[in-house]
Amino acid sequence: MEKFFRFIENGLDIVVTTKSCGNMLYQRGGRDVWKNYLDFSKEAIIPLDKIVRVVLKNGSEFIKVNNSHGGEGVYPEKQNLQGFDGLITTEKNLYLGITTADCYPVIIHDKRNSFLGLAHCGWRGIVEGLEVKILKELIKMGSSLDNIQIIYGPGICGNCYVQHDQYLQDIFINKYNYPEEIIKPQGKFYSVDIKKASQHNLIKAGFRGSFIDLKICNFCDERLFSVRREGKDTGRMLNLVCMI
Repeated sequence: MEKFFRFIENGLDIVVTTKSCGNMLYQRGGRDVWKNYLDFSKEAIIPLDKIVRVVLKNGSEFIKVNNSHGGEGVYPEKQNLQGFDGLITTEKNLYLGITTADCYPVIIHDKRNSFLGLAHCGWRGIVEGLEVKILKELIKMGSSLDNIQIIYGPGICGNCYVQHDQYLQDIFINKYNYPEEIIKPQGKFYSVDIKKASQHNLIKAGFRGSFIDLKICNFCDERLFSVRREGKDTGRMLNLVCMI
């Protein structure tokens, strides 16, 4: 089994590790994770000091990073970027990184101005508008909506994110007034399409382009980690993107 997927998309290098690469989150694997990073770096030909990974909080805060942050979140002794779920850079050949196991990595890219953002979008980040915050920051930096492309990496699809109680339905529909179409009945239960909810955020914020979707569901594809399929103690995969 391949250790990672790689996609070259309109000036971006997008890399997603699989279970064969091992767990990539220190909080879930301890010392084995460092070996996994070393092996991945060698096979993917990506220097570890050209990766910046944030330690997630499942919120909506982001940080701007540059080459001086290289190796953060990767080397065991460099776990300083804590409490962030998004990153922005203007540096080429610097890989932005997040770990996931059902949440979506959402890439927001302005090729003309060399602006790049990466958002960790689970339901909490989505209702707090993380992807919109990053989009608005890129516009504040000088981008325009016409120059932006948005890419959705692997995440749990709308058929597989099944909820057994009313909690998320109340959150999305009653509290945050999302369209009812993001909720789909599943027998006695229902499923939530968090990707569609995220896209709703971006359209509401003014994005009119086409979303690029890698169309990979963590739950359906057993090559990938999935909390919903395997439980919260499962591993995490690394999602990387850089401008080339």
